[in-house]
Amino acid sequence: MGNILIFFPAAYYFAMFTGRDILIADGSVVGEMCRVIHCGFPMVSEMALAYPGILTEENINNAPSLKKGEMMTHMEGSRPQNDLVVRAGGYMPSGDWWVYFVQCVACVTKVTGCETGDITCAERHAFQHLIRGPFKESLEAAEEARIHGVQKNVKHALLSLPHAYAPRFDVAIHLRTQFHSFENQLSSNSSESKKEVNEWLNGEEGKEVFRLMEEELLNQLKKDHTHRDKASEHHGIISATSYDRNAPNPPQVEKSLNGTTIKKRKAGDPIYVYLAADNEDVKEAFAKKLEEKHEVMHHEIKVMRIKTKGIIHVKNLKKMKDMTNNEGILDLVFDWYALSLTNVVLAWRKGSTHMVSTFVQSAARVSGTNQRSVIHRALGKGGVGTFGFQLQRNKQGNYFWNHMWIYGFLEDYAKPTDNQRRRMIAEGSWARTSNGYTVDNPWQRGDAPFSL
Repeated sequence: MGNILIFFPAAYYFAMFTGRDILIADGSVVGEMCRVIHCGFPMVSEMALAYPGILTEENINNAPSLKKGEMMTHMEGSRPQNDLVVRAGGYMPSGDWWVYFVQCVACVTKVTGCETGDITCAERHAFQHLIRGPFKESLEAAEEARIHGVQKNVKHALLSLPHAYAPRFDVAIHLRTQFHSFENQLSSNSSESKKEVNEWLNGEEGKEVFRLMEEELLNQLKKDHTHRDKASEHHGIISATSYDRNAPNPPQVEKSLNGTTIKKRKAGDPIYVYLAADNEDVKEAFAKKLEEKHEVMHHEIKVMRIKTKGIIHVKNLKKMKDMTNNEGILDLVFDWYALSLTNVVLAWRKGSTHMVSTFVQSAARVSGTNQRSVIHRALGKGGVGTFGFQLQRNKQGNYFWNHMWIYGFLEDYAKPTDNQRRRMIAEGSWARTSNGYTVDNPWQRGDAPFSL
């Protein structure tokens, strides 16, 4: 699903520049998604009933398929696309194809309200026109029961409110183990599959990934705790166990009773984490680890996840439906939707690859505003709504955390602060460690490994 969604901004802007309407293909993965949640564009079958002269069977079947190159040759005029109906699809980020045309750059600025040259902001604009939410129908009791780890009202809010109004997670985690059963759409309950999973969980890589994920989760939470004194303004849930009774100077609330002032311990807002993975056993093992008591400003961690009968790759949609008794689409969409509603997302992909999974990468590009996109700013002080970090491994075998890649500004519109990290390295403000680069400056101190 991520391979298709990551290409959507490219198609969105081709439609905008050429005055076309966007339709969702029935039976496609995105089409299945838009039957679960509210999307901003209609299905082909719905529009065909209204415009039978345009959306004829012949036009639909013979529609040319456009990639990034065909969009560019159309705009430059060397190979115009004049068919009434065209298709667009890809599996790589291509949302910047229009930057080579001055008229397109000016058009995007005018339509989106983004700063000129802010490609990442333009991508957010496109995704937010596709993903509207909420879920279209109330889930059956058995379906909602599979969503666990949080209270009922948090579930209700995620399922029933539009995306822009839904509560956000403090952190989301995505683990892509890429086991043989998942990649090849085989049963995850076979003895061979269970053996592969258990060996990974008990092996060096599994233990180290869990440790580093937990460590970075706590590191991110330490940076974002100031809002928790206003619990009722966020999730509306407070936990009596959020503060350690033995902690020195715990936050207190003063109340007056018959003229006598008494101090009572104030409960804090729990930490809300969403956990997604491509293997159910791995997901549950890590969830149990996170749900243990942690000393993060004395808050408890609530891990939301969806219980599945088995997680299957969506490369063959029909097979996925059959193997999951038609539950797989809901599981897939719910994971992606939740990942798009987080302040910080931490991701890991097996194989030491530096390529972020398009599933989590596309979800991380949905949230935000039309303010300037600078990933080195603090949360809430720029247009980026979700900060993504990928756990990677270098040639020497050392793990390090790296920002998920986003588009830079067009050169003519970039500001010196947009390249703040590279400037700081040049000035010697960054020090090399075995885990990557650790920053030491006023806006972020402590153990914060990055890489170039």
